[in-house]
Amino acid sequence: MRVTDSMIHMGVQDNIQRAMQRLNKHYNQLTTGKMINRPSDDPVGLILGMRLKKGITENEQYKENVNAALALLNGSDYALDEMTKALQRLEELAVQGANGTLDEISLNAIANEVEELRNHLYQIANTKQENTYIFGGEKTTTPPYELDTTTTPPGVNWQGSLNPLKAEVGPGIVMEVTVPGDRIFGTFFDELAQFIDNLRNGNFRDISANDITNIQNRLDEVLQIRGEIGAKVNRLEKNVDRMELMDINFRELLSKIEDTDYAEVTMNLMMQESVYQAALATSARIMRSTLVNYI
Repeated sequence: MRVTDSMIHMGVQDNIQRAMQRLNKHYNQLTTGKMINRPSDDPVGLILGMRLKKGITENEQYKENVNAALALLNGSDYALDEMTKALQRLEELAVQGANGTLDEISLNAIANEVEELRNHLYQIANTKQENTYIFGGEKTTTPPYELDTTTTPPGVNWQGSLNPLKAEVGPGIVMEVTVPGDRIFGTFFDELAQFIDNLRNGNFRDISANDITNIQNRLDEVLQIRGEIGAKVNRLEKNVDRMELMDINFRELLSKIEDTDYAEVTMNLMMQESVYQAALATSARIMRSTLVNYI
């Protein structure tokens, strides 16, 4: 094969161009701080980086969901702690009210306190955290209980959803993060109304046989629900720790793929500069060689 001057010149120009491209690549890596500035730099690394970024984004969303769920669960437990105290006081009052030796004045005094506790429980039932009614189930924007002022004492009507609010707290992991008020309070407001009526009418037998039992059953149910909430809180807190570790691992892997190793890139840049300078010097000598030199 005959090699012509034009072929030599084209080869020299091509080699210089490739050296410049490699040099420019290392300059970009140093100035941007990223190893991958365009797909051709590292196609495999680009795909892995995109997957890691997706994982980081999804992990952040799950952490937000978990934190929101923890806020609702902790808010529910705080409200149920207040309810527990009210129920314990109601139990004490019911035991007092079952005493057949109490006079009418004493029974009315107990009834008045029970009414106040019933009002307090109504406020607990409509507990609102930010813009969410935590005991309304899926109906989070309207109060789950409303007063019926046509009765004495006023009735309390349930108008929430029986379906609890749910949140996706991990890949394919959906958890109930609220407890519908109907499960917590049930018919307890009506039972308290009957308790008040029994107190005012001196129905000691009904207080002893029914009201004390109703309060104790409600207290047992609330304590069971609080246990369930506590278990969920523990699970979510462990889930947060796990996601924090995942986030650190994802970011470390992404950094290894994308971030510039300045020591290595600087060394490569210096080497490519030497190659480029050598290519320029060689091309200068070759370009000076013409047919005249051989005459």
